[in-house]
Amino acid sequence: MFDLISGNSMIQLMDHSLTLATQRQTLIASNLANIDTPGYRTRDFDFDKALKAALAEDAGQVSPTSLAQTNPMHLQGTPSSALPATSDPVRPDSERNDGNDVSLDRENMLMARTQMDYQNASNFMQLELRKMYFLIREAVAH
Repeated sequence: MFDLISGNSMIQLMDHSLTLATQRQTLIASNLANIDTPGYRTRDFDFDKALKAALAEDAGQVSPTSLAQTNPMHLQGTPSSALPATSDPVRPDSERNDGNDVSLDRENMLMARTQMDYQNASNFMQLELRKMYFLIREAVAH
């Protein structure tokens, strides 16, 4: 039997994009929640590098944090607590006297950009799923 969803590279790409955007939104929200915590350091990851790493993993390069797939019917997944690796620590422009370096403006800009990435990935995935639905519906009608 042919699996239409896992065989579609666009849906796989958008799935990874949605997952990473969700993880990044959580991280940004954590930064904003700790804006008044003395000594708190901003945490973030490079969305593009993380997406490329996820795609490379799908191409056959297995990451050490990936889950074992013991049955061909299992879905691939990653541990929910695992965040993409940060290659360079985030260095905001300023740091307050208490050692906190969270910038409200920077975090709000990143949140807006991440929300836009999430919405775009969601829209592309919906379009791809609609195409598949149309093809299935047409095949049944004939």
